[in-house]
Amino acid sequence: MLKGAIIGFGKIARSSHLDAYRNVELKNLAEVSAAVEPDPQNFQISQKEFPEIKFYPSLEELLDRETLDFVDISCPPQYHYEMLEKCISKKLNILCEKPFTLNLKEAESIREKLLESSIVFMPCHQYKYSPIWSEFKAFIDSQEGLSKPLIQFNVFRTQADPGLETLTDKWRKSSAELGGGILIDTGIHYLYLANWMLGKPVKVMSNLTTLQHFDYNCEDSAIVLLESEKGAAQITVTWAADKRYNDAKLVCKNGGIYYEVGNKLLKSSSAGIEEIQMPDASDKKNYSLMYVNMFRQFFNAVKNKQQNINWIDEAYQSIFLLTKCYESSRANNI
Repeated sequence: MLKGAIIGFGKIARSSHLDAYRNVELKNLAEVSAAVEPDPQNFQISQKEFPEIKFYPSLEELLDRETLDFVDISCPPQYHYEMLEKCISKKLNILCEKPFTLNLKEAESIREKLLESSIVFMPCHQYKYSPIWSEFKAFIDSQEGLSKPLIQFNVFRTQADPGLETLTDKWRKSSAELGGGILIDTGIHYLYLANWMLGKPVKVMSNLTTLQHFDYNCEDSAIVLLESEKGAAQITVTWAADKRYNDAKLVCKNGGIYYEVGNKLLKSSSAGIEEIQMPDASDKKNYSLMYVNMFRQFFNAVKNKQQNINWIDEAYQSIFLLTKCYESSRANNI
């Protein structure tokens, strides 16, 4: 049984991560019996709500008192680099929530340190483990260069996720330097999905803007166009919509895939139209299963002591694309 700890006990840790660890498929592989939560109010509340978990106010105290096989970094993004450095120095295997780091310099430094070690590292790019995006990926792979697809991702929200009410750090509304903005919070999911489906982009164009939430210290909307040798992807994400809604489309000369918010996906090909049942991509109740499938791969790699260089590169590439999006948006301002 692998023993782990969660660093940062906010909303995503309490819900999706903890739910996944307690899933019947994982509970015999690993356990999380400790956590770090520096916020005093959330520390006290979490102790009462989760008495089976030993809470520490700092990473240093956790590492001094616990013997661990892995850590799960789910604190706000501005602390990722510091937490990663400390955990790498202790030779701990690492799960890390997106974004991996907040800038390319940090990403390059952590990538180098991970590659010099034997540490198993995995970024929490859980959308890759959704059956919806697996269908998109399989369709693209089946083309074998015969047809270049265009993918469109649309994600509409009414506001930034407020996070855990007991936490005072509302980082999603802060500047990009502190981890805020819809591109870092939501858009990065679709950056790594596009990279996974289509390969490394050769062209990146983006526009970041604020349409509604002028009280935020960041953009509330982003439009990104990625072009690779295998095809192109358009990503539109906003916190300025009137309702919560997702859709995605993949089109090429040999067919397409169409997904709208709900529980079905339509696949079009020369054989006709196939309707496939799917979980609702906009419903966070479905998130924990994606984490279960992702964590299972991580635990197997840890048990077999198999560092996966692709996971490290994937994390780095997500920050590379994030950086290029910011650069493109700044360059396009007049």
